[in-house]
Amino acid sequence: MQWLMALEISDDPICTCRLMNVFRRKGVGIVTLAMAARPAGFSLIALVETPEADVEHIFNFLRRSEGVYNVTYYRHEPAGDASFVFIDADEHSCSVSRFLQTFPESKLIFASQGKYLLEIPGDRPVRSAVSGSGAQEFLPFARVKTSVAPSELIGAQAS
Repeated sequence: MQWLMALEISDDPICTCRLMNVFRRKGVGIVTLAMAARPAGFSLIALVETPEADVEHIFNFLRRSEGVYNVTYYRHEPAGDASFVFIDADEHSCSVSRFLQTFPESKLIFASQGKYLLEIPGDRPVRSAVSGSGAQEFLPFARVKTSVAPSELIGAQAS
């Protein structure tokens, strides 16, 4: 099953190395990964594949890991009511601007080198925008678990 994982980590490079080792040891398959610098460390977002039964364990393991401040998991919702959209596009693509025109009230959660996570207000159906042309760039998600209050989620700046 596909999941989107958002992490806030310290600026110590050892923390990033530990995370990659954890992913390897726990059998987390990384589909795509992006990092963005922030004043007190890094924000990392990864589209991963892992069995649904392992998600709870991995979430709790990561949130207790040294140098990891916040962990948020999102479940892929291809047919359900998604309130988040992950866009994996070329850095110079117009996909994000096209999506923002459709959903001008959306909130940017993460942006780095063509990888974007947007929160869409709950009253708008994401499915219609995702099913159009270029649908492979848009993946709808629903937040499952977070170690932070929703108002504290980071909005990293695009590189």
